Order: sequence, then C-alpha cells, then structure tokens
Amino acid sequence: MQVNEFEDGDRRTPPPVIRTGGAGRVFYFVATAGLLFYFGHVARGILIPAIVAGFACFLIFTLKELVRKTPLVGKHLPNFFAYIFAFGLIVSATILFIEIVRDNVNEFIEAWPQYEKALKEISETGITWLRGNGLIADDFVGGVEQVRASALSLIQPVLREIGAVAQSLASNSITVLLYTVFMLLERGRIFRKIALLSHDDGRREAVNETISDIAAMVRQYITVKTLTNLTTAAASFGVLKLIGVQFAGFWALLIFLLNYIPIVGAIAANALPVVLALVQPEGGGLQKAAMTLVSLVALEQTMSSVIEPRLIGRSLNLSPLVILLSLGVWGALWGFAGALLAVPMTVTVMIILTQLPATRPIAILMSENGNIAPIRHGRPAASAEDGSETG
Repeated sequence: MQVNEFEDGDRRTPPPVIRTGGAGRVFYFVATAGLLFYFGHVARGILIPAIVAGFACFLIFTLKELVRKTPLVGKHLPNFFAYIFAFGLIVSATILFIEIVRDNVNEFIEAWPQYEKALKEISETGITWLRGNGLIADDFVGGVEQVRASALSLIQPVLREIGAVAQSLASNSITVLLYTVFMLLERGRIFRKIALLSHDDGRREAVNETISDIAAMVRQYITVKTLTNLTTAAASFGVLKLIGVQFAGFWALLIFLLNYIPIVGAIAANALPVVLALVQPEGGGLQKAAMTLVSLVALEQTMSSVIEPRLIGRSLNLSPLVILLSLGVWGALWGFAGALLAVPMTVTVMIILTQLPATRPIAILMSENGNIAPIRHGRPAASAEDGSETG
C-alpha cells in the first residue's frame, strides 16, 4: 500500500509554508528601491520629458474644459477644436517661457561680476561693523567669512543650472510634444483597456471610478498650483517693475518656477531679487531691498496661506519632513529638474495612495496632520469595515 507523504494517520498534513522574515522583507524593499533609483537615474532623459508631458496633459484638459464652458461659443465648439486651441496655447506659452528664461539667464550671468563685486563690498563692510561693535567674536569671524564666500559662490552655479534646465527643455521640446500628443490620444483608450482586465462589472466600475477620481484630484492640484504660481509671478513682476528692480521679468519667471517647491523654493525665489535689489549698480540700496522683501513676502504669503489652500484644500497637505526628503531624493536623482518636479510628483503619489484602501495608512504618514482626502469613488457598504476611512 502506497502512503501519501502528507498523510499522518487519518489527517492530511499541509505542505510547509516558507515565510520571509522581517530581515528578508527589508532586504527586498531596499534592493527594489535601489534598482528603481538606479533606473530613474539612467532613464532620466526619458522619464523627465514624459512626466512634464503628463503634467501638460492635465493643464490642456483643464483648459479645454474651460473653453467648452465659454458662454455662447464654447458649447458649439467640437471637442477636437477645443483640444487644439488648448494645446496650441500651452505650447506657445511654454516656448515663450523657455526663451525668456534662457535670454535673461545669459544676460544676468554677463552682468553678474558687477553684482558680485558690490555684494562682496557690502558683506565685508557688514562683518567689519559687527566685529568692531563686539557683536561677533573674533573666533567666529573666520567661519562667517567662509559662509559668506560659500553663499556668493553658489549663486552663479544655480543660475547656470537654471539656464541648463531651460536649454534641456528647449532641446527636448519635440520629445515632450510627442509624448503630450500621444498621451492625449491614449487618454480615452486607457479606461477601455483597464475595463478589459476584469470580468466583474462591479469591480470594473469601481476601478474606473477610482482612476477618474485620482485623475481629477491630480488635475486639480496641478492646475491650481500652476495658476497660483502664475498669478504670484505676474503680481511680482508688476511690483518689481514699480520698485525699479532690474531683470524683473527673469525674477518673475524664477518665482513661478521655484514656487513649485514649498518652503525652500519660496525662500530662494524671494531672497534672490531682494539681495540683487540691495547691490544693483543703478539705484540699489537698503530701502529698495526692504521694499522688495516686504512686497514679495506679502504676495507669497497671501497666495500660499490664504488663496491656494481654499482652492486646493488642506486634504492635500504634505508633511514638511516628506517635502524635504522628496526634494533631497529627486534633487539627487535629477538635479534642478528633479527639485522642481519633486513636490508635484510626491503629491500625485499621495493622492493615489489616499484613494486605495490598502495604502491609505502610508498617505496618512505622509500628510502634515493626518487629515487626508476621503475615498471619493462609490464602494460597497461592507468595505467601510476595513478601517480605510481613517483620517
């Protein structure tokens, strides 16, 4: 008689289950993260244009919807023509933006030696005054001098990096354009493809609703953030022109870009024109720098603390630690372009995590205060028992 190796008397003994311990899971997680990081670095020439094209698609779709809602004319326009109009407007604005940034960066770099000379003189005078009045110990003078020299040496490389990013966007504009066109063409087909992955009508409908809601929330964030940055930049341009700060157009464009980076970006965007207003060869001084500082800070705080939260909502808040980590990771991975895209990409990931019950705890940890957006798609009542509505 042949005895089954899994039988023990009258009972069947199940085969042993191999479980991965905590150390094994940590190893697999670290290994996967390392591979993804390496892939992101190697494929940055493909990924950066694709991500920029994805954000452009959100803006184009939102603009298309606004065109369709225009009184009298909008409802009679075919969807195709509304897309073409929105696409052409975004492309034209992008080309103009790149050209202005590139020209202003080159012009400012040529004029930088004059600014650097004046800034060195003012900083040396300030350190001498502090030392003479006993406000700074002699032991710290060397450290202060080193900090001053390091700060001055950082400005020109940052400007060159901004110019390199603009040059890179210009050289990759055709690639971004092609990605954008094909993403817009594939937009409707993606939902049909996803629908074919499941034979359950309820599950299929839930997946479609989840994707639609995630896309709507990401589109809302990208659109509102872009519009508020554009408004801040336009108001800053008017203020800088009125005060008489040189290169007002360049500073306004820099404010538009850097305001995608919370905290660090806003500080840098406001500090640079203030410092340059202090030392500009024609008409610079402490009074002009103070007026510039107060005006720019007031504009930035009004937009970021009052208007933007009302439009986007506090449900999309990010922890300051998460913001700094994302800036460090993406900045190390893709340089200045990574720093610009870091927070929009992190917010996009967080929005996706909030709408999936299994990953909502991660979104809560990423948030500033634990209050995240509720799941917006229709779900069976029984699913509320899984605790996914936390926060």
